[in-house]
Amino acid sequence: MNQQVKSPRNLVITAAVLVFIVVIFTTFFGIERIDSGQTGIMVNLAGSKRGVDDASIKTGWVVYNRFAKQLFEYPAYVQIVDYKPFDIQDKKGTIFEADPTIEYFIEREKAKDVFLRYRKDIESLERTVILSEVKNAYKDISGLYDTDSLINYRPQFEKEVENLLKTRLGTKGFTFSNIQSSVKPNATLQAAIDAKNTAIQNALRVENEKKAAIAEADKAREAARGKADANRLLEQSITPQLLQLKAIEKWDGTMPLSVGGNGALPFIDLKKK
Repeated sequence: MNQQVKSPRNLVITAAVLVFIVVIFTTFFGIERIDSGQTGIMVNLAGSKRGVDDASIKTGWVVYNRFAKQLFEYPAYVQIVDYKPFDIQDKKGTIFEADPTIEYFIEREKAKDVFLRYRKDIESLERTVILSEVKNAYKDISGLYDTDSLINYRPQFEKEVENLLKTRLGTKGFTFSNIQSSVKPNATLQAAIDAKNTAIQNALRVENEKKAAIAEADKAREAARGKADANRLLEQSITPQLLQLKAIEKWDGTMPLSVGGNGALPFIDLKKK
């Protein structure tokens, strides 16, 4: 009987001990798997290795003491970051709006250096270090352009920004691969540009209407001149002989019932000249 009572009690105690061990283990130790697309950075928080060179690269399954070490992960594949639009200025102080989307990644062999330099996770790096470099590159290059050049040569401007970002981010451990952006005038300048374009279009429309009216007037004038010339030629061509010929062509051979006092046929002159 006592044996039967002790057996369940022992099971309960054993289960409690196991639960306690699991809780202690999960509290003090972490188990994580570093995927192939990630680079693990293990940081020593205490001990003799703590200091300037206190990080190491990890891959695969990693077990570590949560109180003595901290695990960071940096992506080893391309990251696409779509930043919110921000203002830039050209050399004359005209304000434009830049809306960039960048692509970058951190090479495995540079991940440790990036962490030791900034000690931030990837999201924090994108909000601070990388964003700051992006804004500075846009502002530095836009300051070399005047307003018309920045509007008319945007592809060249963006290429210069891309080259500058590759250089600056490369020195900080980031591999910059691509940038896509739109650079457009702010609302005030855009309204002025639209008004100017509207004025130009209206002027062209008025000029075209004027040219059309002149052409129509010239056409009417030429038509009138041609009609007048035709009438003049027709008038010059009508002679007494022509009138007599036309009368003869229309005569059906019937003699008139009455003739004039001189007995001559109308419209017919038989005298020889």
